[in-house]
Amino acid sequence: MRPGPSGAVLALALAVLLPTWTSAQRAHRTGLWGEIGFGPAYARMACSGCSEVATAPGASSTLRIGGKISERILLGVESFGFIHEETFGSALGDMSTVAEAAMLAAVALWFPWRSGVFLKGGLGVTHGQFTVVTGPSQADTSRGTGIGMTYGLGFDQPISRKLALTANAAAFIEAIGDLELPGRRVDDVIATMYHVTIGLTFR
Repeated sequence: MRPGPSGAVLALALAVLLPTWTSAQRAHRTGLWGEIGFGPAYARMACSGCSEVATAPGASSTLRIGGKISERILLGVESFGFIHEETFGSALGDMSTVAEAAMLAAVALWFPWRSGVFLKGGLGVTHGQFTVVTGPSQADTSRGTGIGMTYGLGFDQPISRKLALTANAAAFIEAIGDLELPGRRVDDVIATMYHVTIGLTFR
């Protein structure tokens, strides 16, 4: 039986629209890509021998650069930064502290569906720096370096052929090591940062 006029019109419409729809569902990132994002963060600091966990809000930023190795998997390098400038209580003692943490990690992004949703995981090197105000014009700075891991999820929403709006929610776990603070030593510091960012992805 031959298709009627309505069937022919439907077939023609599908033939025209299907390639466009399929292209729109593909991951936005192809070839070499870069991403930058900023947003609020929340940090938890624990240490060996600490009876309580120190917590504090802060600000964070991320920068990612990478390439595509398959339709669903991308590899890249990610730089993460966190800063907090207030009293950081509990584990570090109630003192005026500028807390900074950073991580440089190799990450993999997995797009499980033909859409902009992706999952992220990675391992890297971490660095923590704590500046404690000890007087009107004096401050002591302690630094620690270690290893860390990150995991999270995100979503790319294309806004042009070369640009996408990207949202991320992720955790960064950093084993910073021992810190020498005024009047005390804090052993085996582990910082966990949770953040949400909005940014742009270029390709």
